[in-house]
Amino acid sequence: MVENISPDAEQQIEEDLFATKLDAWRFLRADGWKIGRSQFYEHCSEGLLRPDTGGKYSLKKVEKYARNHLKREETDQKVNEKLERLHEKKARLEVEQAEVKLAREKHDLGIKQKKFIPRDEFELAVVGRAVALLAHLKHMVHTRAADYVELVDGNQELAGDLVSTMEIDIEERCSAFARDVEFDVILEAE
Repeated sequence: MVENISPDAEQQIEEDLFATKLDAWRFLRADGWKIGRSQFYEHCSEGLLRPDTGGKYSLKKVEKYARNHLKREETDQKVNEKLERLHEKKARLEVEQAEVKLAREKHDLGIKQKKFIPRDEFELAVVGRAVALLAHLKHMVHTRAADYVELVDGNQELAGDLVSTMEIDIEERCSAFARDVEFDVILEAE
């Protein structure tokens, strides 16, 4: 049960000083802070709330002690817990923003260092290489057709040799496209 603040204590509050621990504790209870008398005295002996040089407790120090160490009666939460959660959330958001900014800056640096090319340019280059490869393979088949016919001499039993030779030719043509060379490809609409 909370004891009422004495008229002397009310006078002390107006002067921003409490003469005794008991007056400070009564003020805290009347102000809505959740703390028992023995716990308060224990906190004082632990040094969480210290008197000034005159042995009195200032209102400012008592209120700071309450904000840092006590829970409010109506919410059963420390005042600083709410602020702490807000600060943690703010800090997390700031870290996320910094990470996004860093990722963006790394990407921009990569673009400046020519590590990235625009997607449409890449896709056009891939299509161009595929069209060039197909054209080279068709050209190879046409130019080597006589060699292929002569190789098997029309003999079906030599079909395996024919396929093997064609695969070797295709691999040679594909390896040429694995090198970093430029191709001029003209795409015409049909």
